[in-house]
Amino acid sequence: MNGKQKGVLFTLLTSLTVAIGAVLLKLNLELVSVEMANLLFSGFCSVFFIGILLLYRGQGHFSAIAKNWRKLALFSLLGTSALLLNTYGIFIAGPVNAAFLGQFAAVFTILLGFFFLKERFTKQEGTGILFAVIGVFIMAYSGFNAEIVGIAIFLTVAFLFAVSNLISKIFVAKIPPIALAGSNSFFGLLFMSLFMLLFTRVEPKVPSLALFYTFFGALLGGVIGFILFYKALQVFEVSKTVAIRTADPFLTAVFSFIFLSLTPTVNQLVGGAFIVVGVILISLAKPKNVE
Repeated sequence: MNGKQKGVLFTLLTSLTVAIGAVLLKLNLELVSVEMANLLFSGFCSVFFIGILLLYRGQGHFSAIAKNWRKLALFSLLGTSALLLNTYGIFIAGPVNAAFLGQFAAVFTILLGFFFLKERFTKQEGTGILFAVIGVFIMAYSGFNAEIVGIAIFLTVAFLFAVSNLISKIFVAKIPPIALAGSNSFFGLLFMSLFMLLFTRVEPKVPSLALFYTFFGALLGGVIGFILFYKALQVFEVSKTVAIRTADPFLTAVFSFIFLSLTPTVNQLVGGAFIVVGVILISLAKPKNVE
């Protein structure tokens, strides 16, 4: 399996785990506040990553975090801000709307990758990206019912995630994916704890069902999903990776139908079909020769 095939596989698995994680987060928000949901999520992710880093402690992950902690802390602050805003958006407008509008991050990331990382595409890859982006716009045109506040939140989140994707592509060249994802979780827990301490009230009791949802949501969306995404960035261009990840909203709609009884709209199905075609075109395109 070559680098591109690995990148496509890692990215599709990322979309799958993140979609399930989004549905579990929505279920969790019916039981606890936005802030508590994020704190629990960061806490479980941190516990998982401590175990993973200890398991692979001989591979330099801890030293990589210690050496780059300032940059990683700022990077995590950006991601935590986006995650917190995204959770508020999910609380206001639901996981499907969040997944649809959040995919404008793909548009922003492709533009950033083109201008700042000088990434280029073959005609087939460009066509695939175009199909994926068209699919996003079809979904967003009438596939959401969020109010203006929700729309503003999701577009802000999309831009923050695009910047985070760009930084991730730069960092992952020197920092192992597990160390990058783990540090993001550790610092995220710190920032989220400070936020709750300063601005909110900690809930005295958390339902056991909320812990169940958080456990699996963190494992799938926060740990496995992040590691797979960073591994994809190691071997694949960031613009093409996020183009494939436009499958996130389609998969989220599927799992929302299964677990939340939310029926997909015509726009969601048509947009999803465009995205699937785009992903296939990108996946099957031959790599561009490097001059």
